Amino acid sequence: MAIDQIPIGRFSLISHLSLKALRIYDRKGLLVPAAKDRITGYRNYTASQIGTGVVIRTLSLLGFNLDEIASILRAKESGDDEIIRSLIAQRRAEIGIEIDRLHKIEEILRHQEISLDLIPMSCTEPVIKNITPIRVMSIRDKGRYEEVCSRLINELCSVIATENSGQTGLRMAGPPMSIYHDGEYRESDADIEVAFPILGRISTDSNHIHISTLSGGRFLSLIYKGPYMGIHEGWSRAYAYATEKGISLGIPGRELYLNDPCEIPQEELITEIQVPIIGEVELP
Repeated sequence: MAIDQIPIGRFSLISHLSLKALRIYDRKGLLVPAAKDRITGYRNYTASQIGTGVVIRTLSLLGFNLDEIASILRAKESGDDEIIRSLIAQRRAEIGIEIDRLHKIEEILRHQEISLDLIPMSCTEPVIKNITPIRVMSIRDKGRYEEVCSRLINELCSVIATENSGQTGLRMAGPPMSIYHDGEYRESDADIEVAFPILGRISTDSNHIHISTLSGGRFLSLIYKGPYMGIHEGWSRAYAYATEKGISLGIPGRELYLNDPCEIPQEELITEIQVPIIGEVELP
């Protein structure tokens, strides 16, 4: 071993990165050992790599994922400060959303008795109804439910505000909605589309904003009242009702936000849940 090479165990102690993390960073190309033993595959680093290891650890603690860390390291090497600023701004926005979510949880815990009725909520009896097709402006992305929904709604609101200053006549024609394209719950990579029903035309030239017509048909619908963090109770009620009545439900399901969380208390939030029905069902 060359005198300037640091064994992986010692490098782990110096950088405060676990052996498992160092092996992952090697596979991802984030921090490739300066040398590997041809026979044992044992990894050795150099003193010049300590700084990179510390940067990776710091970025990881700040919540950046491996792809984002790789982008930051490449941008740092090439001197592209704009990419670094953009990724930091994106992370700050995500942290803001998480802080807001935790504040809402804290507010509920502060004012509610500790009991099984901790979260104030209610659901109407599910109904079957016909829904007509509707023209929407939408953005689709993957990620955590709270983060993606909030971010995409803000993006579409910005488009509406920008277009209203022109002559396109673009305006909302109904409540905003989230559309869930997965057939299962996904922790961190949920496939979510946020859509605004619209009238008028859009002049914004963007590859990620789409104008389309949402399909109509028969849907199982119920109204949920309460904080968004408890909305899974509404979905559970819808699927329990469908099972009881022998109704087959499909995807994608939708949430329509019927009032503004910025204007009213969380316990007064009203959301309509709509799930498409598969096959023929008699309307009551």
